[in-house]
Amino acid sequence: MSQQKKLPIYRPVTDSVHALRHDGRPRRFLMHRPTVHGAALLPVVVVLHGAGGTAAWTLAETGWADKADREGFLLVLPEGLRPDLTKPPHFLDNAPVWNDGSPPLVPGEPQADDVGFVDAVLDAVRAEFSLDPRRVYVTGFSNGGGMTFRLGAERAGRFAALAPVTGHCWLPDPRPQRPTPTLLLAGTADPLFPLAGGEIVSPWTGRRLHRPSLDETLRRWAVALGAPPEPTRTTEGDGVRTLVYRGRDGVELTAHVIDGLGHHWPGGRGQFNSRLAGPPSDRLRANDVIWEFFKRHSLP
Repeated sequence: MSQQKKLPIYRPVTDSVHALRHDGRPRRFLMHRPTVHGAALLPVVVVLHGAGGTAAWTLAETGWADKADREGFLLVLPEGLRPDLTKPPHFLDNAPVWNDGSPPLVPGEPQADDVGFVDAVLDAVRAEFSLDPRRVYVTGFSNGGGMTFRLGAERAGRFAALAPVTGHCWLPDPRPQRPTPTLLLAGTADPLFPLAGGEIVSPWTGRRLHRPSLDETLRRWAVALGAPPEPTRTTEGDGVRTLVYRGRDGVELTAHVIDGLGHHWPGGRGQFNSRLAGPPSDRLRANDVIWEFFKRHSLP
């Protein structure tokens, strides 16, 4: 494991926190403006944190701001609702979560209209910046990965491509308006996202929770995209196994399974407690791979 780059949590010149009300509750999101961009219309990458995370923590953990500065896209990090809005977020005691369609993760989890909230965030950002509506993308980690699938199912007309990371598709029968190109990343050493599925121990309650297998999520989403339930091509090299599915109109579903990666952002700082999350890895740098995937896709 190489030394991970130290990343700032917040950059006052280019980062800003925004508040809005949605569905009667206060919500917030963080935005990172690229330091340099030459496009008249800005591409947008929406990044969704995992359960218990925050927008600022995720920005620091993933290093997306550096990528946005180099490539010239706007970075938007919405924040999930926490059980007690009168108290600050805390991983164990007041965990922000997304309503991704999964069984409740944390005690007192709010059932929020998070699809509508992300709509409201993008509308607010569009009122301030000249966005490229054909190049809006979404990625998310863990619970945020599950929310990425939900947005792909319910707002397929808004996002040009998706990139869930260690996230399940919890919707039993997703039927997106259009097949959306999708890239999924997962690790072989992830105790909270076991590739074969099965039971995990909840960090919030200590209870056992059932998790589906990676194959189950891939089959479900492949069928939603109009692809066969089994991959058309599988390759392996440099510790990464790649599965490729082809859906309607040639739409691509690709999964990279990274050897030795635990429940961490691939190539990130690896800040999540390794006793809970397993080992970090920079064998594959998610930001580079995801952005290269996103760049190849735009809405018609």
